[in-house]
Amino acid sequence: MPQAAPLARVAAALAACGVLGATPAATIPTGATFAVGATVQNGCLVAGSPGQTTGLVFGALNFGSFSALSAGLQAAALGPAGGSQALLQCTAGTSVQLTIDGGLHALAGQRRLSNGNGFFLPYTLVLTTLGNLPVPANQPIGLALGSSPQPLPLSGTVLLPGLGVGAGIYSDTLQVTVSW
Repeated sequence: MPQAAPLARVAAALAACGVLGATPAATIPTGATFAVGATVQNGCLVAGSPGQTTGLVFGALNFGSFSALSAGLQAAALGPAGGSQALLQCTAGTSVQLTIDGGLHALAGQRRLSNGNGFFLPYTLVLTTLGNLPVPANQPIGLALGSSPQPLPLSGTVLLPGLGVGAGIYSDTLQVTVSW
């Protein structure tokens, strides 16, 4: 029995440390969590032209052909130019600002078509989604767009004077800026 005393001391020491006895063993975690998230920011793109940032064509206003004696307003809606038309697509709920310059031949804020020989025809643009709201040159206009690709909702009118203009093909080019 002389060896029983050292075993009793080891058992007592283990009991005091909580290894033996009624004290439950410490639990070691076997699972954990981590957060996952993303932020989707508002934005727009020109649908059908991924990665293209210059040379985009939103379409054309084609007022048609008229006699030099024709007078009055002629209307046209923005449509494809040369068979293609860039479409605008934005994140749902994005507040879009549309700014269109005065074109190449504007005078005192009035957009004008030119035949290249010193004759001009004044024209105006309107947003068709806002009750035909006029689109002044170089002034941002708020625009509500859905999340599916759509053309710019524009139309225009040209004033044919009846007399005093030369024959020819009249044209203009406008710069469109979309911001959000």
